[in-house]
Amino acid sequence: MLFIYLLIILCVSLISYQIALGYSNNGLIEGLENSDTPDNNTDNSNAEYKPYNTNDPNNALILAQQNAGNISVLKTQITKLDGTKETIDNMQQNMDNMQTQIDSLTQQQADYAQQISGGSTPPDITGTEPLTTSDVEDN
Repeated sequence: MLFIYLLIILCVSLISYQIALGYSNNGLIEGLENSDTPDNNTDNSNAEYKPYNTNDPNNALILAQQNAGNISVLKTQITKLDGTKETIDNMQQNMDNMQTQIDSLTQQQADYAQQISGGSTPPDITGTEPLTTSDVEDN
């Protein structure tokens, strides 16, 4: 009985630990890099996208400069994604190869099952037909 209580306590503690991890904010976004990580490929790795202030009609030059800076930030983010096309193509090729292997294994299993069953015609199984009214009245 003590063992069951220990298992219950262990399960509850594991579930509560996972919930606590879900609510904690560690600042990581999956698939993205933090802005404070150094980047050796670009010289403006600490640059961030800045929102536009369109309320003031006299800041056209500031908006143009800010637009150029935002374009530069977006360009560096896109250049980081250059290697993903080859990775995706390799993964697609691997998946196609695995699908071919799975199809081959499935066909081999079907052939083996056909060989074990003793031929191309399935065995004759009786007693699987639905009952008719004459069968019920006879009994």
